[in-house]
Amino acid sequence: MSSMNGAGLFEVLKRRHACRHFEQKPIPDEILDKLIYAAHRAPTAGNIPYRFLVVVKNPARLKIIKTISPGYLGESSAAIVICTNLKAQPEMSRVDIDECARYDAGAAAENIALASYALGLGSNFIKSYHENALRRVLELPEHCRPELMISLGYPAGDEVKPLKKREMDKITYFEKYGFEVRKTASDLNSLKNSNTLEEQLFELVLFLLTAAQESTTEPRVYPTLRLLDAVRRIADLHSKTQLIEPDEFLI
Repeated sequence: MSSMNGAGLFEVLKRRHACRHFEQKPIPDEILDKLIYAAHRAPTAGNIPYRFLVVVKNPARLKIIKTISPGYLGESSAAIVICTNLKAQPEMSRVDIDECARYDAGAAAENIALASYALGLGSNFIKSYHENALRRVLELPEHCRPELMISLGYPAGDEVKPLKKREMDKITYFEKYGFEVRKTASDLNSLKNSNTLEEQLFELVLFLLTAAQESTTEPRVYPTLRLLDAVRRIADLHSKTQLIEPDEFLI
């Protein structure tokens, strides 16, 4: 990525805010197609294709959606509803679907929001809506669930300026909670070079225990990958400590 593209991204991050005042101006399909592309570029858990979009431009349908959505403010020209097909991922348990789908919807929504500002549009996240009513308006099957809605349009000239973030909204800790001092490169190198055999074995056991616990809820292929990774870690121990001889069989 060139420095110009990087600067453009950070400029969009700086300008992005919730827009609730729109011009009565339609959004061209080619612009909406770019927003759709941005949404589909967001990740999904296990790379499973359970997320889909419903793009709404029909003014009558938008009016009904706004009526059943207390959080829908302003007269937007379009809306994108991010949905989950709850039957599209047999590799995952229902508990994990419920949790991961919401994370993945948020990732897609943020992609849409950033792309919309890069293209001169405004957007707003909407979660305050009657879910069953929205299902009926969009004619979603029972196994499909609306996760998040984004209203879209060209910002009005009299749009209210966004509130500036307070300093207390920008809290950052380094390495652990409450630690506000960033470690230097030399500090980090000294920690990196202090791996003893005991530490290596502890890390291996910790990996095996957490992998065993997570394997009950992860996609089916993941436990196999975890076992292969465990063998790799065992075979690679000799490269991290002089206290273990390399084993040609494992290598």
